[in-house]
Amino acid sequence: MMAPEVMQQLHGYDFKADIWSLGITALELAHGHAPFSKHPPMKVLLMTLQNAPPGLDYERDKRFSKSFKEMVATCLVKDPKKRPASEKLLKHHFFKHARSYDYLVHTILDGLSPLGERLLKASCLPFLFIYFICYLFKMGD
Repeated sequence: MMAPEVMQQLHGYDFKADIWSLGITALELAHGHAPFSKHPPMKVLLMTLQNAPPGLDYERDKRFSKSFKEMVATCLVKDPKKRPASEKLLKHHFFKHARSYDYLVHTILDGLSPLGERLLKASCLPFLFIYFICYLFKMGD
């Protein structure tokens, strides 16, 4: 879902649109779908421009931390001038207390088979694409 200023196309936009996108991505990861995903694209455009920004419900979304909810709300401010720059956002409690890169790599990727092997097992990929990937990873030897 694009930032309101990108949709309006009045005065252009800058990096603050990316801050909006970060908030939308966080919502997608939290809920498993994009905000307003049940609506047709034109309705989403109108809802984005006319309604309050999407967000996390403090009662319904109790499983998420207060700092995560605040970070999402900070990113999804409709007025781009009121959204933080990335330097300021990185100082937010959510990012300051995030797990280390090493922890994430070991937790998420540990035990995951190599990409080439996973692609070979994927039945939905065309044969030539699999062959190309195997060639890149030298799995065909």
